[in-house]
Amino acid sequence: MQNSNRKYWWKLMHNPFVTIIALTLLFFLVRAAWNVHRSAASASVRLSQAKAEQSKLEAEQKDLSVKIDGLSTPSGLESELRTKYRAVKEGESVAVIVKNDQATSSSAVMSTASVQSASSANWWDRTLEFFGL
Repeated sequence: MQNSNRKYWWKLMHNPFVTIIALTLLFFLVRAAWNVHRSAASASVRLSQAKAEQSKLEAEQKDLSVKIDGLSTPSGLESELRTKYRAVKEGESVAVIVKNDQATSSSAVMSTASVQSASSANWWDRTLEFFGL
């Protein structure tokens, strides 16, 4: 009896139809396992990005809370108003110092110099300058 049972399984496993079904099932199982692995790897990357973003936002929140605490005091509020809006108290005056740009002033000097030279030059020099010579 045992021998006939073994022959039955042996014939069943070597049947081409059963082999094709088994290989098809194996293919779908491997494919499903691969998709799960890929999803897990993708989720791991997204998790690390989310943690980095969370730490960045927590640092920004701490910075903003420090700024809010500074603005909660009268001296902090006054300091911010004076720096951002150039606010002054009654009786005070503000001096605004403007940085002198070298490029702007030199181009202005060049343009006035070229106007003066063009008006004082004779007609022949202006004609040659017109033709680019």
